[in-house]
Formats: sequence, structure tokens, C-alpha cells
Amino acid sequence: MDAYKYDHPASKHKLRYVIFIVLSAAALVGGAAGTLVWLNARIANKSVPGTAVSIPQNNGSSARTAFEESLYSFQLPSDWKIIATKPNSITWQATIKGADNRMLTIYTDVIPTTYPVNRELPLNVSGNQITYDDLSDNCANFTPGGTLDTGQAVKLKPAPSVWHGVNFICNLPQVVDNQIGTGSTAGVNTVTITGPTKGTHNYFFLYIDRNVQPDYTILYSALQSFRAK
Repeated sequence: MDAYKYDHPASKHKLRYVIFIVLSAAALVGGAAGTLVWLNARIANKSVPGTAVSIPQNNGSSARTAFEESLYSFQLPSDWKIIATKPNSITWQATIKGADNRMLTIYTDVIPTTYPVNRELPLNVSGNQITYDDLSDNCANFTPGGTLDTGQAVKLKPAPSVWHGVNFICNLPQVVDNQIGTGSTAGVNTVTITGPTKGTHNYFFLYIDRNVQPDYTILYSALQSFRAK
């Protein structure tokens, strides 16, 4: 009985001590975790001062210049300049290095109807404006007698051809050149447009693009912006 009386209370004291230690450890761990959560929240919500920087976009390629001529107006990329003016034609050229092998000539009334081209772009008239159809491939591909063999092509002569019902002259001998001409059912290299004040005139658009990466959108945009006066 004595052993029972003395051993049992000792066991109860040990159990209480263990429970105390466990609870204390849990409290410490919980406190540390709470502190970490609080610190993370402070860091996440902390405002860091700085400078907002706006990066300007390079829109140079889309900048355009309007040209006002006596019979018409139209637009070209802003770097294009007039390089030649004749009584019945004006020629513009790109000036950006690496792209300055592109030119556009607009002929008025005195049309070079025998001028041969490598690609044909049919035009349609809508009031004092114009629209365009599909641009042809190199006309040597569909003109009778044409060839892409430069050794054979140089022996050929320019030949009549047709694209989407529009007659033109295909530049068979200079098969590697890239001259794009416009035309319509009005005639070879000819489109007839009537303006509200200047009356009716004939036009021919000759676009030459000898760049390794031709950009026909320059011609398309110029035609879309064209207005006969």
C-alpha cells in the first residue's frame, strides 16, 4: 500500500510536466508562425516608391505625308520625296536607307501605253476614287512565250498579255525586274477618273520595287488615298 501511495502521485507530477512542455512548445511554434504571416502581410502590402516610365512606340513606318497636286491628292510614307517632275508625270522615291530602291510615278493624260511591266494591278473607279483587284504574279508565268530562265528571257521582246480582263504589255526580257503597272478596261496602262472640279483625266501608276523584300502595301495605300480633284 505504501508503494502505491508514493508512486502514484509521482506519476501524476511527471504527466503534468510533460503536458506543460508540449503546450509551451505548441505556443512557441504558433507564435512564430503568426509572426511570419504578419511579416509577409506587411511586406506584401508595403508600397515601394519608383518612377513610371512610358515607352514611346515607333510609328515612323505608319506616318504619312499628303501630296497635293493640281489634279489630285494622295498619300505616301513620310520619308518619300519628289525626285523628278515632268509636264505629265511626277516621280516620288523612298529615302530611308535600305528602302530607297522603291519609286512611284504617276502619269497624267499623256500615258506611255507601250511601257512594259512585270506585274499588273487592275483598277476600278468609284466616283473620284479608285479601288484595286488582285495583283498578278510575274507575268512571265502566264504570258505566252514567257520564261523565268534569265538566259532565255533576255532574248525575248515585250509581249501583250492579259490579267483579269485588263490588257497590258509584259516585260518578258527583264524577267527579274519588279515593275508594277496599273490598268483598267479603259485601256493599256490607263484608268480614267473624273474629279468634282478638274474634270476627267487619264492616269497611270507605275510602282518600281527592287528591294529584296518588296512592299506592295505602299502602292495599295497610295491608291486607296488617291482623290481626283
